[in-house]
Amino acid sequence: MVEIELKLTGTPAVLAQVLTLPALQPLCTGTAHAQPLLSRYYDTPALALRRHGLALRLRQTPQGWVQTLKSRGSLEAGIAVRQELESPSDGHTLDFSGIGDEALRTFLQSPEVGPCLVPCFVTDFERIAQRLDCPDGSVVELDLDRGEVRSGSRRAPIAEIELELVAGRRDALTDLAALLQAHLPLAPSTLSKAERGYQLLTAGTKEGIEWT
Repeated sequence: MVEIELKLTGTPAVLAQVLTLPALQPLCTGTAHAQPLLSRYYDTPALALRRHGLALRLRQTPQGWVQTLKSRGSLEAGIAVRQELESPSDGHTLDFSGIGDEALRTFLQSPEVGPCLVPCFVTDFERIAQRLDCPDGSVVELDLDRGEVRSGSRRAPIAEIELELVAGRRDALTDLAALLQAHLPLAPSTLSKAERGYQLLTAGTKEGIEWT
């Protein structure tokens, strides 16, 4: 699966106004729904996954646990494009047997990686999701995420909007971002939640804060 998204950040007070914007109302289809999402991200002590541009998490949702592996992907005009592999999980066990890419599966199951994977940081937030039907026929999911990322005793707030393309043109994401920014003080962001977690994890160490 390919994930295509654009991210904006703002204060919790600003995010609370998004779904009430008159300019957005004609695009909203169905009812917005909220759910708590708790994710544990894993890596080796030497951050082998990070060095290979990968992010691995187990996420608890109201429907059950899900294992997700994401690639670093590409970034163009603020739009992130990443490969995303998901599978059901029991919430405790990492399972790479279903990964079709043999080289990737071998890497993850290698003695230097698989047995060494440990929880590194957590994201804990509420997501309010709203489907948007755009004038050009594109379909976008707008996610309002509010909560925090934690690594040990370090914490950082999460207050962001994810615009994820479900179907249609990528330009629909930039059009929606421009509409929202025309009415509210929102800033573009290229940092994923995983990258923010790694920032906390490596703060003050020689690892730095950038993906390598």
